[in-house]
Amino acid sequence: MHRGILVVLVFNVVVSTVMVMSSHHWFSVWVGLEINTLSILPVLCGQFFPRSVESTVKYFLVQSLSAAMVLNVVIVQAWLYSSWCVVQPLNVFTSLVMVLAIGLKLGLFPCHYWFPDVVQGVGFIQGLMLSTWQKLAPFVVLVYVVGSVNVVFLGILGVLSVLVGGWGGLNQSQVRKVLAFSSIAHVGWIVSVLGYSVGVGCVMFFVYIILNTGVFMLGDKFSLKSLASLSRLVFINPVGGFCFLLGVLSLGGLPPLFGFVMKFLALGCLVSNGVYVVGGFLVMGSLLSLFFYLRIAFNSSLVLFPQHVLSLFVWRVSGSQGGFSLYSAVLSVFVSVNLLGLSSLSVFLAFLN
Repeated sequence: MHRGILVVLVFNVVVSTVMVMSSHHWFSVWVGLEINTLSILPVLCGQFFPRSVESTVKYFLVQSLSAAMVLNVVIVQAWLYSSWCVVQPLNVFTSLVMVLAIGLKLGLFPCHYWFPDVVQGVGFIQGLMLSTWQKLAPFVVLVYVVGSVNVVFLGILGVLSVLVGGWGGLNQSQVRKVLAFSSIAHVGWIVSVLGYSVGVGCVMFFVYIILNTGVFMLGDKFSLKSLASLSRLVFINPVGGFCFLLGVLSLGGLPPLFGFVMKFLALGCLVSNGVYVVGGFLVMGSLLSLFFYLRIAFNSSLVLFPQHVLSLFVWRVSGSQGGFSLYSAVLSVFVSVNLLGLSSLSVFLAFLN
């Protein structure tokens, strides 16, 4: 793909997201979501491999169904209340359909089935966009309607997403699929808390973007397609292997690392609202996810992943050359954030006051 075309497409993706975030009319919100989807499609299949084209078609079909559901909901709202304003409360039926439509875009249970397969079929940078930026506009729409949605219903969807994300990642050997199931679990955490505190949910979403960005960029830097290639990374680039280890453990939410901020804020919000059952199930689902996070860390730092390859070292690893670049600078920033740990907790608590 020509660089100028890529710049225009990325610019459209950014503008469409800003359009959704700044709109107060349902039709402009729907137009922003559609522009966002149509602009990202050529980026997903830019290399034009059969697998990436297949994933792009799947993504297009899922997003088209979701956009159709959103449009039908807003038409019903306009027919019932003669209003296209996003602050108009939804009734029971339209709120249910809207949550399912947004769940398709976010990869939330029970609409998560497409997300791991699509992320596996595209590159790391495209998977990063699907896991972070492409969820920003649907997340804003969910914030618009969260006041009309039953918080118990959101809590159930969040708990099931965390359990499915943890259970689905246990038997995976592909790094991108593991990160996709991890994304499903993290979105479940965010949605469970969003019904009780929009501020805490927004801070958790911001932390989730930082964590995922660092891990996906490391995976793209060292071409970590499977856990077998990850086990050789520590011998080829010890610093890269150590940083990836920290990023994965931070996704698991271990206390010294930055990812614990997300779990701490979520559990604090749930306990303060007396939602102990949801918090307990979220912790149980998080333990499932922590199992395969520790499995990745163990295989990447202590032992070799089980494999049938006789050669231990891969002498030509893409992206392992030295030198300074903007990509390396951005990567170092996001990786170094994971080292801040609990020292940055007070900064994020300040945003809630």
